[in-house]
Parts: sequence; structure tokens; C-alpha cells
Amino acid sequence: VDARTPARLRAAPERHTDHLQIIWTHAADGTPLRELPPAAARWLALWRRQLEARRDARARTPWWSLFRTDAARHESARLVWADIGKRLRTRILPAGDPTVPLNSCYVLRTPTTDDAWALSALLSSPLCQAWLDRIAEPARGGFRRYLGWTVACLPIPPHWIGVRADLAALGRRLVTTRDVAPDEHIDLTADAYGVPVAAMQPLLEWNL
Repeated sequence: VDARTPARLRAAPERHTDHLQIIWTHAADGTPLRELPPAAARWLALWRRQLEARRDARARTPWWSLFRTDAARHESARLVWADIGKRLRTRILPAGDPTVPLNSCYVLRTPTTDDAWALSALLSSPLCQAWLDRIAEPARGGFRRYLGWTVACLPIPPHWIGVRADLAALGRRLVTTRDVAPDEHIDLTADAYGVPVAAMQPLLEWNL
């Protein structure tokens, strides 16, 4: 909830986690507001002592500051993926979307929205999933950790500009029509890399 939202529209604190909210005390550029609106200031003043005692608190930053908020910047499109899962899951946040991903997610800001959709198509493909699963840190119950360094190791097609539009269209289809069969997804991914599917078959079979 933005600190500038009228107080009457902000939910009262609840004990149930599905009602918990974070009051966003930062401006559009990610910096803390220089001063809080009166209603928000009165609300947060109840916990000022605890907020000032936080480990990340600094004397030169307002006591209402939130920390590690870089992922919340939304001047460009963002590709978001979950830290842990049985497979890598992605979501696209277009430029201007004020959604704030939690710290259990990784966020990559991309130059264009097409870059985000194209990367999402790659990361969700059975071919790239198989590659990532070989190096992802295992977790209990068949889950894996898709850490930042893990995803950063994935090779990008060498002729990115040439294949970006087609991959972006594929990424959008995966979300809007959901009519992409696994074999088609593999074929389109292999084409983007310029590698025959037959050469990728051992990797796919290893991941079964």
C-alpha cells in the first residue's frame, strides 16, 4: 500500500498473513519520501522505535525507509522468477507496473518488454529447463534453487537481436493462448540457438 494512499483506504493490521500489507514509503524513483503524509506518519509513528532499531537503519536515511528495494524500480520491464520450485517459473512486469516482488524472487530489468518476454520463453522451455536443472542447487522434496548465478550461467542465443521478436511472440503465446506444445517449444528454442534438436536430445533425456 502506497504511503500516499488515503488512510481510509488502508487496511487495519490483521493477524492473518493474507491480510498483511507493507506501506510503501518510497517515491517512484525508489528513494524514500522526504516526509510522510500526515496520516501515514501518525500510523507508522506507533512503531518508530522498532523501525529505527532495524539492522539496516542508518542515521542519514529516514526512519521509515524500506531496504533492498532495487527490484521495485519499474521504469523498465522486469523479468521475475521464483527462488525455489520444482521448475523455474517466470512472470513479466511491464514498465510502469508498480508491483513489488518479494525477496524470495529474483528480478532482471530488461531494455525492452520484448527482451523480457523472449527471456521468459527461453527460461520456461523444456530445453533450458533441462540445462538449468543440471546446475541448480537441489532442495528437499524435489525442489531446486534457481539462484541468480544459476540463471546467469544460461547461454543466450548468439544472434539475440535477430531471434528476439520470435521468442517474445512465443513468450506471449505461452501466457495468453497456452497452445504451445512441448515439442514446438523445444524446436523453437533450438532454432534460436542455431543447434539441431538431435544434438540436444541427450540433455533432454538426462533430465527425464
